[in-house]
Amino acid sequence: MTEYAFDPGYGRHLVSLIFSLEDMYTDINKFKNLNQKKFYFKQYYPGMLKLLKQNTEFYLGCLLWAVYLKSLPEGEIAGNHCLGKEYDEDSSLVELLFLMKFMRTFSKDTKYYMGQDFKYSEEDMAMLEVYREFAVMNEGFVNTKSNTDLKLPKELKTPSKSELETIKTTIDEVVSTGDFDKLNGLKGYIL
Repeated sequence: MTEYAFDPGYGRHLVSLIFSLEDMYTDINKFKNLNQKKFYFKQYYPGMLKLLKQNTEFYLGCLLWAVYLKSLPEGEIAGNHCLGKEYDEDSSLVELLFLMKFMRTFSKDTKYYMGQDFKYSEEDMAMLEVYREFAVMNEGFVNTKSNTDLKLPKELKTPSKSELETIKTTIDEVVSTGDFDKLNGLKGYIL
């Protein structure tokens, strides 16, 4: 039987959103003086934006990969670190839920510390909701042994053959470069 990777290689380019942001906020909050907090928030702001963008694009990449895998002939999924584990919805969604919750507080923090409005894209928030549904439908992938086991939410479109080829080529580029931004151009293929 053919084998397909659970992770096409995204993992090696990611850092923990939770730990990274907690470290930044710990640094900011160690100061009592508001002006110092504002200064440090402004220093960390570009890094925070990069983390949020990369993690959002990662979830888009996961959906793209799942749609691509589902289009292939039946094969075993290799490297599924969730397989056979006990399903716990909260722990399987911890990073995603943190990202979604953080988006609301980040807008307030940006206004408070920088006097600027920041609005997370509603399109991206909707995509994260689709990913959440995808992860829940598949019970955190604890029973996903083959690509035919994958369940896709009804919100996901079926791409054409040429779009599927573009998805695969782009995913390969992202895996080799770590540039998750390249996935944004493919959003319309599946959403």
